[in-house]
This record gives sequence, C-alpha cells and structure tokens, in this order.
Amino acid sequence: MQSLKKIRVVVAIVVFVLAAAVFLDFTGHVPPVLTTVLGSLQLVPAFAKLFTGLTIASFGFLFVVLLTVAFGRVYCSTICPLGTLQDIVIRLSGRMRRRRWYRHKAAPAAIHYALLAASAILVVVGSMALVDLLEPFSNFGRILTNLGDPVLVSLNNATAFIFGRLGIFGLYQVPLLHTQIVVVFLTLVFLGVLVYLSYEHGRLFCNLLCPAGALLSIISRISVFKIAIVEERCTNCGFCEMVCKANCVDAESRTIDFNACVGCYNCIDACPTAALKFEGLGTKKEAVKPVAVDKPRRAFFGAVIATASTLIFSRNTDDKGQGPRVLSYDESRGTPVTPPGARDQKRFSNLCTACHLCISVCPPQVLSPSLFEYGFAGIMQPRMNYNVAYCNYDCVLCTQVCPSGALLPLDTAAKKEVQLGRASFVKDDCIVITKKKDCGACSEHCPTKAVKMVPFEGKLMLPELNNEICVGCGACEHACPTTPRKAIYVVANTVHQKAKKPPVQKLENPLESQKDFPF
Repeated sequence: MQSLKKIRVVVAIVVFVLAAAVFLDFTGHVPPVLTTVLGSLQLVPAFAKLFTGLTIASFGFLFVVLLTVAFGRVYCSTICPLGTLQDIVIRLSGRMRRRRWYRHKAAPAAIHYALLAASAILVVVGSMALVDLLEPFSNFGRILTNLGDPVLVSLNNATAFIFGRLGIFGLYQVPLLHTQIVVVFLTLVFLGVLVYLSYEHGRLFCNLLCPAGALLSIISRISVFKIAIVEERCTNCGFCEMVCKANCVDAESRTIDFNACVGCYNCIDACPTAALKFEGLGTKKEAVKPVAVDKPRRAFFGAVIATASTLIFSRNTDDKGQGPRVLSYDESRGTPVTPPGARDQKRFSNLCTACHLCISVCPPQVLSPSLFEYGFAGIMQPRMNYNVAYCNYDCVLCTQVCPSGALLPLDTAAKKEVQLGRASFVKDDCIVITKKKDCGACSEHCPTKAVKMVPFEGKLMLPELNNEICVGCGACEHACPTTPRKAIYVVANTVHQKAKKPPVQKLENPLESQKDFPF
C-alpha cells in the first residue's frame, strides 16, 4: 500500500512532462499520436468529442470513467496536468513554510455541483463560457501557450543569437506571433488565482470550480475500491488529516469524504500504524452519509441529452450555402474566420474549450486567441489572424490535434477544398490605383490562383478575383501592403463551403515542337 503514492507521483510526472512537451513544442518534433492520446484522456474535451463520432477520444473518455468507477478520482491526481501543477505549488508551499498542515473542511459540494449544472445549461443554450473558463486541460494549455511559449522561445532566440556570434548555427530564431497582451493578462489572472488557492487551500480548485472534478465526484460515489480506516489500528494521531490536501479526511470521526478525495494517497503514505488501506467495495461496507446532489446530477445529465440532440448536430442555417454578403473591411474583422475542420462557426464555438493546442502546433502561427469576436461565450477561442500570417495550403496539423472535436480531422486533399472564407477586393484602396505602381503581391502568394492579374492601364495590372476556387487561406490579405486597411481581405464563411479545384494548366514546352536536338 505504501507504494501507491510513489506510483501515482511517477505517473503524474510523466503525463505532466508529456503534456508540457506537446504545448511547448515549437519545432514540430512531438509526434501527433502523442497529442491525440493525451487529448483523449482529458475528460471534458473527450466528452465533447463523443458527439462528433466514435474516435480514440471516445475510448479515452470511457477509460477515465471506468478508472473513476474502479478507483475514485485518481484522474485528478495522475492524468490531469493542471492537478499536477497544483501539486507542485502545494509542494513548494510546504517547502517555504517548512511544513504545510491541513485540517478537515466540508467540501463546498453545493457550489461545485451548481457550477457544473450551470456549465451544462450554458452549453445547451450555446455558450461554452464557463467550460472555457474553468476546464482544467484547457487552462493548462493556455498557461503554457500564452505564458510558457514566449519565455521558451525568447530563451531559444537569445541562445541562437549568442551561438551565431560564436559561429555555431545549430539553433535558429523563431518568431512568436500569436501572443496578445490581453490574453496574456487573463491567463496571468487565472494562474494567480490557481496559485493562491493551491498555496493556501490545497486542492480547493478541484473541489470548488473544476467541472471535470464535479463530474468525477458524482461518479466516484459508486467507485469499487476506496480508502478505508482500520479502527483497530488507528491511534487518532491525525497525520492522515494533516497531509490531506483535499481536506477530505476527518481524523476525529475516522471518516473520509470520497466525493472530495482526489486519490493522492498521501494519507496512506503518512499513517505510522498502517491504519489506512485500499480495499474493494465488497470487503467492507460503511454507511457514509452522501451529499445531496440528486437534483444537480439530474440537471447535468438532462443537459447532456439536450446537448447531444440540439447542440452538436445542429447546423447554422443562416448562410444556406450561399456564401457571405460583402462586408466592409472593418465589419469583416468582427466576424472571425474559423480554422479548417470547424465546419461552421456555431458548431465550432459550441465545442471548443479554448485549450490552445491548435495554436501551439500551428507552424505559421496564423491561429491566435480571440477576445470577443465569438462573443463572451467564446472568449479565447482560436481564430485565423491574417495580420500576422496565413494558413499553409498543405497543413492540417490543427485538425489532427483537437481533443474536443471542435476541429474535425482533415487530410491534405480534403483541406484544399475547404473554403474558410472568400476574398473581397476594394479597388479604390489598391496601390495600383492610388499610387499608379505595380504590385501583384496578392496574386503571387495565392496558392490556388484565385487572384490573378489582368491588364488595367498601360503596363499596369490589377487583381481580379475568382472566388469559386478561393479557399480563404488569407495569403492575399497577409501579403497586401496597403495600410491602415487591406485592399484585399478575407470575409468569413460562417458555414464552411467547398471550393472548386483550381484548373490545371499545362505549361508549353518549346522543345516539344523541335524534332532535332536544339544544340
């Protein structure tokens, strides 16, 4: 039994390091299969992905549920990387205070389950605001992407600069384009709250605010194996209560609140008389007064059914397949272009947990956190930001790593036919008109040649659009040199359309008409 904590610590460290590697990888060396497996083991994203089809995430969600049914909330202490981050803070607080002792406190179950029910209800009405704000894996991803990435990339760039001066060119400079001050500030606020709660109150976040913790708390009520106190061996020393960071052990009454227990096994490891043991449900049955959670639980599972029937499979019919109306440049900024695989904006916003995994793997960094472009409900969900980059024509990485199903997987061929938006050209803003100068940057960057140059005046050429083959990648907008607004820009398709394949033109070879060798 004493080895349970050691096993738990090893597993938690391994998962934490792998998850950190996934979010902090800016070189593209982390294999996609690792990202897929880790994402499938995260409860809320895997649960959301259940409604997009039977995938590996479905089995990941089933694994977490079965693990909880068997052993209680060990997910919170081993698989959840945000839980491990809290444990690191708790460990440091113990070091700084020489020793950090805890006392039993009744878990704020009513508030916890009320937040779970509120999150579920908001999901039903089409808002992921509470889920995005509180979901642990997504918050861990935002902490590393918005705070860890800038630090790591800055260190890399500084090292590359120094090595370059010494004639060592093993490292290279990496631009960091997706960082935004407001998003960094919001992430810092959450991290500050998390650190405070962990430093002062242990795992209070898990038992007060976390929706995954609330759901697992309900499931853990029927767990098969639980920690039991052997009264014959117990001396009422209170060590088990003092090391319980979830405040769920009451040494005086010799009871454990399994709804709040996160399965850290600190109590078993600390007990000097081995009075705590891990035993099956059939070994010893104890009458433990349950927390009244029937109503919130019914509300939650009712919300689940409603979500499955009305939210996930619904489609935004406002567009009706006709494409967007022509918007001005300023209007188009308020309607975000959703990433490939999103299908439609409503579906994407209803499923995205803003974990920023797609942002962290995007090679050109065209994906950036939003603020209120999706409304308050979609705060910090990713959008295409063509001011900093454009979407690579052959890249599908973001569609392969999404853990919640907000972005469905696409292969390269299918992605090339997805039309995220359509280009709009304002002739009077083009420098060919305003400055009478040649340009053609938009045409040169367009991968499908939806923008081509046609004769205008004298030797000047002017862009002409063919939106039937435009995929909305933003290459033309990013390349356009006009300021303060672009002469050519992408207007979002709220429902993604299918672009026609660009025509294949055979290049003329002058050698084919010659029978003899030309020289």
